[in-house]
Amino acid sequence: MAVSKFLRSKRAWILGGTALVVGLAAMPAWAFQSDGTVRIGSLEAQTGVPAPYGIQALIGSQIAIDEINAAGGVKVDGKMVKLALAPAPNGYDPGADSAATIALMKKLVSDDQVLVVKGTSRSDNTEAAFNYLNELEKQGTPIVLLSSASASPGLGKISKWGFRNSFFEADLIARETQFLHDRLGYKTAGIYVSKDNAFNAVVAKAILIPQLQKAGFEVVVQTEGLEKDSDFSSQVDALSKAKPDIVVVSTPVLPGVNLMKEAQRRGFSPKLWMGTIGNIAPEVPKLGGKSAERMVVGSSYSPDLPKITKLAEDYRKRGGSDLNLFGVNGYEAIYLFKAAIENSGIKNTPETLADDRKRFRDALVNVNVESVTGERIKFNAENDAIKKGYFLTIKNGKYQIWDEKPFN
Repeated sequence: MAVSKFLRSKRAWILGGTALVVGLAAMPAWAFQSDGTVRIGSLEAQTGVPAPYGIQALIGSQIAIDEINAAGGVKVDGKMVKLALAPAPNGYDPGADSAATIALMKKLVSDDQVLVVKGTSRSDNTEAAFNYLNELEKQGTPIVLLSSASASPGLGKISKWGFRNSFFEADLIARETQFLHDRLGYKTAGIYVSKDNAFNAVVAKAILIPQLQKAGFEVVVQTEGLEKDSDFSSQVDALSKAKPDIVVVSTPVLPGVNLMKEAQRRGFSPKLWMGTIGNIAPEVPKLGGKSAERMVVGSSYSPDLPKITKLAEDYRKRGGSDLNLFGVNGYEAIYLFKAAIENSGIKNTPETLADDRKRFRDALVNVNVESVTGERIKFNAENDAIKKGYFLTIKNGKYQIWDEKPFN
C-alpha cells in the first residue's frame, strides 16, 4: 500500500505526540527461519519536517524488498527465506522526535526482535539513535542501524553499529563551488540557512562557507531563519541589496522553496541558486515551479540511467509521486542488507538473534555491491557509503542532469 494513501487512512493514531503508523496485519510473534522470514525494522519519518525524506526512503525500501522476495528472497543457512519489514507494512514513524526515535528503537530491538534497523530520516534523530547504539552495546544487545537520509558530517564516528548510505555532498560542493568560480566566473555569494535544523546549520558552517571561500568567493551576505517560517521578505531584501552572483540554500524542502518563491515575487534573481540535499524532493519542482529552475544541487544518481528509470516508474505507481535520491538510497540499502545477510552466516533463529546481529554487522562492513546508480558501493572507516555523485537542476518540473551552462 502506498504510504501516502496509508497515512490518509484511519489506521494512524497519535500517541504521546508521536505518530505511530500501525500495520494492517500484525507481524507474527516470531518471524525467524521457522517462518521463512528475516525481519528488518523500519524507523522512517512519515510525518513532520523529515517526512519528504522518510517516505521516499521507506517506499524505496519496500520496492526492493518486494523485488527480492519475488525473485526468491535471500539465502540463509541453506534455505531461501523472505525479507519482512517490521512492523508491517510501513514500520514505525518517529517524525522529527528524537525521544520517540529511541523509544521505538527499544521496541524494535526487544519486542519486534528485528535483525537490523533501517532509518532514521533526519540527522538530529540519527545522532540520538547512534548514541543509543552505544548504550545498547554496553547492555550487550547491540544492533545495526542504517540511515539512508541523514548526512550531517561526523555522525559516522559516534558508533561502530551506525551505518549510512546517505549521499555526502562535501566533495561535490567543493567541485561545484570551484567550477562556478573558475569556469563560470561567479565571484560573490549569499547564503540562507535554517538555523534550527542541526544538519543545515552544520553543513553551512563546516562545509558551505569554507568551501565558498576556498574556491575564491566573497560571501557578501549571510541570512537565516527557522524551519517553520512563512515570511521570507526580510531575508530576500538582504540578499537583494547585497546582489550576490549566487545564493546558497541550506534548508529542508519547504523553507528553501518558499525563499525562492519570495525572491521571484520580489524580482530578485541570482545567476544561480545552489541547493543542498535537503532541497531534493518531488515537492521542490511541484511547489517551487519556475522559481526553482535556476537551482543546482548535488545528487547520488543520474535520473537518465535505465535502472533508475525503471525504479522511478515503480516508485510512481506505488507512491504516487516522483522518485528522488532518498528513495534511491532506500532501495539501495535493502540490497546492501541482502548482500550482508547472505555473507554473514546467520542462523536466523530466536536463540541465535544476538549472535546474528553481530555477524550481520561484520558482514555489512565488508559489502561491495553494484548499486542501481551504477556505482559500486562500499563503506569507509566510519561506515559511511562512498559515492561520487552528479549535478542536477530542475527543468519543466523535473530534476535532470545540469549541462553546466549559465542560466538565461
